[in-house]
Amino acid sequence: MTITRRDFLQGTALTIAGGLTPLEQIAAYLNFDMVGRMQDNKLTAQATGTSPIWPSILERANVAAGFDLTLTPDPYQPTDVASFNQASVASLSFTTGAHTDYHKPSDTPDKIDYADLDRVADFATAIVRRLMETDEAPQFTKVDQSTQTATRTGVRVFTGTVPDYASNAKGLLLGGVIGGGPAEQAGLQKGDVIVEIAGQSITNIYDYTFALEQLKIDQSVKLVYTRGGKRIETTLTPTARR
Repeated sequence: MTITRRDFLQGTALTIAGGLTPLEQIAAYLNFDMVGRMQDNKLTAQATGTSPIWPSILERANVAAGFDLTLTPDPYQPTDVASFNQASVASLSFTTGAHTDYHKPSDTPDKIDYADLDRVADFATAIVRRLMETDEAPQFTKVDQSTQTATRTGVRVFTGTVPDYASNAKGLLLGGVIGGGPAEQAGLQKGDVIVEIAGQSITNIYDYTFALEQLKIDQSVKLVYTRGGKRIETTLTPTARR
């Protein structure tokens, strides 16, 4: 969803991404990527560092919504918000997190949580209304890109892990594993925290995606994770991403 500068001047309708809109007319961009499968009332707002106005707007909008809201300043996400960030457009990206049906035929309409999806829509409406009440478009703030995020787009191996992007755990907390995938075959489960893979320490999602770039398809590596406070070692064999 792109919000144009004309919208700010007229206070009227929004422009929905799909047609061509001159860059200079775009005031802000809101991205909703996988928000139909709510888990434990968790909603993550990414790219909040792209404007100083976002934290306060999100906090006010969430008073009525009541989400367990996690703010992530990083705009260098594997989604459309990354392109708008490169164009210096203040952006937000929302997600309820990955799940085991991601990019699979099993991701069917009956699994969508429509009630919570309505809550997300109301939350988005509150944010947009607040933006329309401001006199100027959100000020863009550049977020420095780390060396970890700069290279992660090259990942091609498949491990079958489903990260919990809202987690602040030291390591990679798994929100689930893909059935029949390498992670499940290695004995990993939802709730496990990966702390080491192929000899590299894992403290966050960026460490993990960086480590994946060093892996080779069908070549087994040692993986260390914690479950219930216990440190466990296993062997994981990545496959080709389809």
